[in-house]
Amino acid sequence: MSIGFDAPEDSKSSGADPSLVASSGGAARTGASSSFVVLGRLLLLLAAAAALATGMLLARAHDHALQASIDRYVCPMHPEVQISTPGDCPICGMALALMTDTERSASSMSKNDAGFSRAERRVFAEQVRAAAWLGTDGIGTAVLYKDDLVGLQPDEPAQFFGGSAPNMGIDVHLLPEPSSSVDASTSKVRFRLDAAASAPSFAGSREVGSLQVRSHTRELLVVPASAVLYSAQGPYVLAAAQSEDTFTKRLVQIGRILDSGYVGGRAGSTAGAIVILSGLNEGERVITANTFFLDAERRLQAARGSEDGVMP
Repeated sequence: MSIGFDAPEDSKSSGADPSLVASSGGAARTGASSSFVVLGRLLLLLAAAAALATGMLLARAHDHALQASIDRYVCPMHPEVQISTPGDCPICGMALALMTDTERSASSMSKNDAGFSRAERRVFAEQVRAAAWLGTDGIGTAVLYKDDLVGLQPDEPAQFFGGSAPNMGIDVHLLPEPSSSVDASTSKVRFRLDAAASAPSFAGSREVGSLQVRSHTRELLVVPASAVLYSAQGPYVLAAAQSEDTFTKRLVQIGRILDSGYVGGRAGSTAGAIVILSGLNEGERVITANTFFLDAERRLQAARGSEDGVMP
């Protein structure tokens, strides 16, 4: 008697080789796995492409936002008016134009050069020469800056030079009477011919010329001439007290511009100083560089309802 294993009924009935059936099942499973791998790779590629596109969009949006934050709009007529949004110039009403990179760079460099100085008392010794005229009665009138009156005596000696004899000085004395104001900076003083003076060639006629007063020492409050701005209300400076950081508009009374070199070491020998008669105290700070630019910024802030002052 022999013992053996019978094949399954379906194998018997179909006549198929069992080894071939097993092989075909494995191939099917392998094909399915490969399809899933390819699909997964496609999904990863799509995800990477989507992330890249999103990153590019975000970067572009950031660039637009950054560009908008540095864009400046300027008035074609008033280059000191610069704001970060489109609009109209508060001074003339013209539409503001977008600044170019060159204009923006130059503006930034200019603004960073702001300088300061303090109102200081300085001693000067200069000869005074002023326009004058002499009447037929021997009484003359001269127009002097008010700071030229500082230190003058009521009977100060001087010389008058007539237009017909500009090199011949005639001795005169100022009259002991108060001066009369002409405007905020100048005053009229009267003088008379000395009795001992020889009669000039133009005696008995009206003569136009100049009055020259000898050099005398006087102490004056001065600031660099570049600190003074002008408006319909009169001259003014952007000033701050010693304990303050905000510079505000301060109306001042001024005298003449001196050819002094007192600011020569800081602002160039041709800068000069201007005499302050009132409106400033000794030691107070004033803006001396880019004054017009900073004053325009102050006016623009005031037009928007902000504080009337600048902090350079």
